[in-house]
Amino acid sequence: MPKMIDVFEQNLVQNFLNSLTTQTEPSDELMTGIMNASDIKLKHAISDFFSKNDAITVAQALDIPTNQIQAIQIGSSLKKDNLVDTAKIVALCLALESDALKHVEVADSLQDYPM
Repeated sequence: MPKMIDVFEQNLVQNFLNSLTTQTEPSDELMTGIMNASDIKLKHAISDFFSKNDAITVAQALDIPTNQIQAIQIGSSLKKDNLVDTAKIVALCLALESDALKHVEVADSLQDYPM
């Protein structure tokens, strides 16, 4: 079962996780990492993610149009037409796989917001 963490270099994953805990925006390093990632590994990791998660729910949570989530789900244009949306999914996968979300501080005003 392929994991998103295995698709990218350790340095990129660590920098991404640091950006979550320091409440800074992930840099362009994530986009560059996606562009440089193995197409096959990325496609397999996304496919594995969607085999365990409902694509429509993910699309709604990440503000990805349904037609684009379907293209991403089948591995179509992950790096071209759907790069920004692919990055959203990659970020979610990295956060979930590393269990980093439990370390992210959520503002009191958002405590009642479904996450």
